[in-house]
Amino acid sequence: MWDQLSQLLPGFGWTWVLVYLRVQALMLVLPGIGERVIPVRVRAAAAIAVTPMLAGLAPPALPPSDTLTTLGQAAGETLIGLAAGMGLRLLALSLDIATSAIAATASLSQLVGGQNEAAPHPIGNMIHLAGLAVLMVLGLPILLVQLMADSLALWPPGGWPDADGLAAEAIRLVARSFWIAMLLAAPFTLGGFMFQALSGVINRVMPALPVIFIGSPAAIMLALAALALLAPVLIGLWADAILGHVLPGAP
Repeated sequence: MWDQLSQLLPGFGWTWVLVYLRVQALMLVLPGIGERVIPVRVRAAAAIAVTPMLAGLAPPALPPSDTLTTLGQAAGETLIGLAAGMGLRLLALSLDIATSAIAATASLSQLVGGQNEAAPHPIGNMIHLAGLAVLMVLGLPILLVQLMADSLALWPPGGWPDADGLAAEAIRLVARSFWIAMLLAAPFTLGGFMFQALSGVINRVMPALPVIFIGSPAAIMLALAALALLAPVLIGLWADAILGHVLPGAP
């Protein structure tokens, strides 16, 4: 079968199939191009477009001799693609975690807004879209192609990755993602704590003063003002962490 396909399509081989499976699985979970708002056909077309370029970087793989070997190699490539893409996705989720923490501590989560995959409040949706736009401007597509090329160099097509290495890398990325999220949300978390503490002191000193009716609008206005001032810095720090991501063992 592969000999007939090679005659019809010169240069086509089993390596192309394995590379496509890995690239397609990777694109399904990547930030930006892997968002649910992008149609699946667009992601499939993007994977088909970059497959010939990346297939030239991979060592040739011999066609399998039986069905079981074919399914095993296909499953291995899909697993590698999902693992490589999920590492970047875990880091990207730090922005959504940070905006959820900001909205909860700054009384912004009650604002009316539609729920989507980013966050159930408009603050998180706005920051999420702004972060993706900044990543695209700063060269996220180039990073994604480099990520695919590094995965082919580290794990040649037709093999299986080291499960222990993937598990250790996943734990490290989860810890780093939460660290980035807490770093981004720290100004609002500390500010909200100080504001609530000050409100408690005022309420203790002047019990007759309706602190809740004065403090709640003030807290929301201060949080919105701080968000307007700090949002570019927060997105910049997050974008640097995303664009600096490399696969374990990549040069």
